[in-house]
Amino acid sequence: MANIDNQSLYRSLFDHNPEALLALNLDGVLVEINSAAVHLLGYEADELRGMEMNSLMTSECRAEYRQLFADVAADGVHRKCVLVMMHREGRRLALQLSGFPFFTDGMIAGIYIQLRESAASEQLSDDLQLTRGQLSFYIDNVEEACLVLDTNLHVLRMNRAFENIFGWREEEIIGFQIPTIPEHRKSEKEAIRDRVLASRQVISYEAERLRKDGSPIIVSNYASPLLDSKGNAAAIVLISKDITERRRMIEALQESENRLRIVINAMPDLVYFKDGEGRWIEANQIALATIQLDKDSYKGFTDLELAEKCPHLRDAFLLSAQGDEVAWARRTVVRAERLITNHQLGESGEEKIYDIVKVPLFHEDGRRHGLLTIGRDITELKRTEELLRTSDKLAVVGQLAAGIAHEIRNPLTTIKGFISLLNSQTTEKNNWYLDVMRGEIEQMEWITSQFMSVAKPQSMSYKLHRMELVLAQVASLLYPLALMNNVQIHLETEADVPDVECDENQLIQLFINVVKNAIEAMSAGGQIEIIITQRDERHVSIRVTDHGCGIPADRIARLGEPFYSMKEKGTGLGLMICYKIVKEHGGKISIESELGLGTTVDVVLPFKGRAR
Repeated sequence: MANIDNQSLYRSLFDHNPEALLALNLDGVLVEINSAAVHLLGYEADELRGMEMNSLMTSECRAEYRQLFADVAADGVHRKCVLVMMHREGRRLALQLSGFPFFTDGMIAGIYIQLRESAASEQLSDDLQLTRGQLSFYIDNVEEACLVLDTNLHVLRMNRAFENIFGWREEEIIGFQIPTIPEHRKSEKEAIRDRVLASRQVISYEAERLRKDGSPIIVSNYASPLLDSKGNAAAIVLISKDITERRRMIEALQESENRLRIVINAMPDLVYFKDGEGRWIEANQIALATIQLDKDSYKGFTDLELAEKCPHLRDAFLLSAQGDEVAWARRTVVRAERLITNHQLGESGEEKIYDIVKVPLFHEDGRRHGLLTIGRDITELKRTEELLRTSDKLAVVGQLAAGIAHEIRNPLTTIKGFISLLNSQTTEKNNWYLDVMRGEIEQMEWITSQFMSVAKPQSMSYKLHRMELVLAQVASLLYPLALMNNVQIHLETEADVPDVECDENQLIQLFINVVKNAIEAMSAGGQIEIIITQRDERHVSIRVTDHGCGIPADRIARLGEPFYSMKEKGTGLGLMICYKIVKEHGGKISIESELGLGTTVDVVLPFKGRAR
């Protein structure tokens, strides 16, 4: 009866003790819990029985608890320490633990743990109470989905917005781990939690999440730690905003931008955009290749900054900046033709003509928004227009030449007839005068034939001819003129130059004009070199070089135009006929000259046969 009374006394002291008491076996498993411990920890006694005491500790306190348990179980000594345990609702409790053994038959049979709230725990409770009030007000009044999680990512609190966005009700997820993370994303949740707890700062990120019905959405998350009075992370607040529609809009805009970029890059024109401050934003591939800029190296710079950054493009960028200011000032589309030399574009060679269109864009309040520039290379178009103008001139010249030739031939025929009649009646002494008259009339007839060659196509007789023999005839015909001007004609021919299929008379006329011009350009006398070579596998080159006065560079481009001549009394028809003959033979003629040093005319003609 005494034993029963002692056991009842023991049970009464254990159950009704105002201090929280827990009894553990030597495996660390809870076997008895008094009502004070139940109240302190928030669990029911049946929930705690069979649970390992270690599982109630926070992760950072478990090692210290295991050491306390080992010391008491092994040595039977009394140990104390302050550890943090988790309340059933997820709160952190700073508790003073006292561990001491209980014995059976003189052997340690288990351990009693006494729990007592420390001053820190009371402060923590006050802090949490204040924080809870503030947090509840915030959570209940925001449009974004909010969750309060413990450090093991169990849900402690959610707001109505979370239910609206994700579909779960509060009773379905409280106390459970966050359910919105897809299976293939499970590994990232611990990484994010560790980052939040370690940094103790707000972390923002975008992620894929699941609704209750399994449909995926894209959310923008902000994870922030809730700190206790000691500065430790007690919980995590997760704010989620559904950005699925915004992401779709962004992707649609990106797709639209990509399509626009493909179209712009496919354009044969230069296209580039600048912002309202004149900074480069985007340029298509043609623009980058033409201006020789590296991809992305130009973005964010103005024309003036790029002029300093790329000295070899300085003139081009300064010209562009001037054009921009004109467009901004006029507030309308501005169009202009720009002659840009290739060295301004980082190249060497000919000049190019660009048709530049600048389109200024403005905000509704009148502020500058941006500038679109489109540039098209119209060099070939300008050449074509020039050829058309020349063709029109040739047509006029042809009609004029035909009329003049017709009007001159009629009186020439009459004069020749009367001279023939006078020939039988004139004394031998006067025959000399008639011979001079006949010579001049023949010269006039030759001139009219030149007019007719301009007026209408001549019948051509193409045969294989050696260029050396053709040029030798030209040199022979012009020998008297060269002698009078103290000029020597030197003819040099490369070995085995192929014969050219041509009209011999036409080429003689061509080279008479060229060599005659060379003789007239050498007022002080000198030597003319005529060099015949095989240019390549399909062409023969005849170069005529004089050492005369030369031609200004700005006038070379106009040579060959009707009525344009360097001579005081010239008509320009001679070189025009030369160009016409070369074109009819499928060749090319080019002229290089330098003032005071002389001129070189290079005639290139095709051949069909093989070299001799």
